[in-house]
Amino acid sequence: MPDDKHAHGPAAPIDGDAPKYRQVRAMLEDRLAQGVFAGGRPMPSSRFLAQQLGVSRNTVAAAYDELIALGVVESRPRSGLYAAAPLTRGAAGAPRTSPAVDWASLLKPRQNVEFTRTLGHPDAFDYPYPFISSQPELRSFPVRGWLRAVDQAMTGPHLRYSIRDAVDQDDPLLVEVLRREILPSRGIHAAPEEILVTGGTQQGLSLIADVLMGPGLTVGFENPGYLDAMHIVHRSGARLMPVPVDGRGAVFDEATVFDAMYLTPSHHHPTNVTLSLPRRKLLLELLAERNGFVIEDDYDSEFRFRGRPTPSLKSLDDSQRVIYLGSFSKFLSAGLRIGYIVADAPVIAALRAERHHRTKHLPGLIQRSLALFIESGEFHKVLRAHRRRLAHNWELMTAAMARHLPEADAQTLPPGGVSIWYAGPETLDAALVTARAARRGVLVADGSRYFFPGTGTRNCLRLGFASIAAPAIDPGIALLGSIMREVQAESGRGGAVGQRAPV
Repeated sequence: MPDDKHAHGPAAPIDGDAPKYRQVRAMLEDRLAQGVFAGGRPMPSSRFLAQQLGVSRNTVAAAYDELIALGVVESRPRSGLYAAAPLTRGAAGAPRTSPAVDWASLLKPRQNVEFTRTLGHPDAFDYPYPFISSQPELRSFPVRGWLRAVDQAMTGPHLRYSIRDAVDQDDPLLVEVLRREILPSRGIHAAPEEILVTGGTQQGLSLIADVLMGPGLTVGFENPGYLDAMHIVHRSGARLMPVPVDGRGAVFDEATVFDAMYLTPSHHHPTNVTLSLPRRKLLLELLAERNGFVIEDDYDSEFRFRGRPTPSLKSLDDSQRVIYLGSFSKFLSAGLRIGYIVADAPVIAALRAERHHRTKHLPGLIQRSLALFIESGEFHKVLRAHRRRLAHNWELMTAAMARHLPEADAQTLPPGGVSIWYAGPETLDAALVTARAARRGVLVADGSRYFFPGTGTRNCLRLGFASIAAPAIDPGIALLGSIMREVQAESGRGGAVGQRAPV
């Protein structure tokens, strides 16, 4: 062992609150940084250093062990301990600093996106009047039924499916329950190999865009439409072609140029109108002629309050050109992030391979719990309760709008979905109303955000009724009406706005 008296400087006292071995390590690191042990000089032995510092050899040994594990100190057989990679300081003793990372040069550039982004409201339930559609009212979530399903998923034969590494496979029970309990009500009959479970509709759309879309493909898109889908399709490099919407859904004919189409046919997002049967049949005919496909986003088809739900577009398809997207977000929970795709088997196989290199599969516990929740009958019980609650809220909303908002006619509003598309006076500045309403506790969506850039009008609002409690609807709409009157008066456009009601 080298002569310790030449291998160290004055010893610092070890008397702080931190563990002693950590204080010894810090002292040694400081000496290393000062270059005390540079040039091949050996470090003091554990015995000598323990004596100098007044600590046990085990304390010094623990400090050295950490430095060796970090690669800062190395042990040479029959020679001793040496600095493996000496740290250095500047001449003034200050530590050197590295330049900040230039992330701008490293981040992958994206195509310019002209569309606005969807405005989420994770704090929506902090507002007294949350007229949004993104998630059900908190009290409507079936806590007890869901907890029973989760508990069952963690016991007996279900445990292996809840915690296994399924590689790229989905929970077989969930796939079977979807086939047996969910899809038939939409007129869809699918084999297991035609179903893929996804992390909500957005992951499904993203997978489809990566597998089927790219430069050279023209995708017809409802205008106004679903903002997140616009972004996803645009990022694929495909060309987006706006398709206008009227009272019978998307408007197109034989002359409309598109290779594929994205649609929300049951309840158009955001106006809530339903795509007519003649247009559905024409679309399938056009796609057959063009070897094209259509993505059917059936995000809230369960909620129709008058008459029978319209059959899905997928149920009319005999050539497997419809890629169907389903979700549990609108009536169970957006936070569970679970949805599914139904498509021709080769498409599902390609999507599954793409998903494997991103997330492999959804958490097994969520999948098995949902399967057991549906199989137990709780799902359909909750769905019936949601339909009753939303139908009641829709009645309250349309009546309140007729009382408090201008040009709102309850007879012309589509009876279904989770939101109402409201077109106010042409002079109404919906963006200004939206901003001011939020400051007063009323959350609504500015309708102009849903249009392609340079199109549409600025007088529309999207009013959701899924998140708000029934007693808050009328006072919330009344307050919104008073805010509209303020905005109109300040802009010099004035005029009566609905029937005045106490606010």
